[in-house]
Amino acid sequence: MNRYDNPYFFQFPESPAIPGMQPLNGSMKLWELEEDNAYLKYLYPDVTRKICEFVEEICDQMEYEGSLMFDLYPDKTTLQITASGIAREFEKKYPDDMPKDKKLFRNLIEVVLYHEILYRRSRYRDHKRLYL
Repeated sequence: MNRYDNPYFFQFPESPAIPGMQPLNGSMKLWELEEDNAYLKYLYPDVTRKICEFVEEICDQMEYEGSLMFDLYPDKTTLQITASGIAREFEKKYPDDMPKDKKLFRNLIEVVLYHEILYRRSRYRDHKRLYL
């Protein structure tokens, strides 16, 4: 059997040097993901952008090997407690930007937190795949 008969050899647009090994083009996907995420965060309303800053700080602290963020099924109660902490800190720093509906505000923080965790989990998995 020659290399052209191998079904894995021409599996990708740019053939890898070793049959069955993916090319290291995943770094471009990571770059595109970063760029898309930054642009969409730029489009957020002002209050949501401020919330996003708080969420990013918390996620920076949570981003380590074995963290709750990278658990297969993160604990919802812990994430809700984290969102409550973010809401308290936001209220201290920006008392004038606080909406009247506290429950809706808290739900918004949870959504932004879950999105940031999803984004970081995806980035983490893609980064690990580059070096396997």
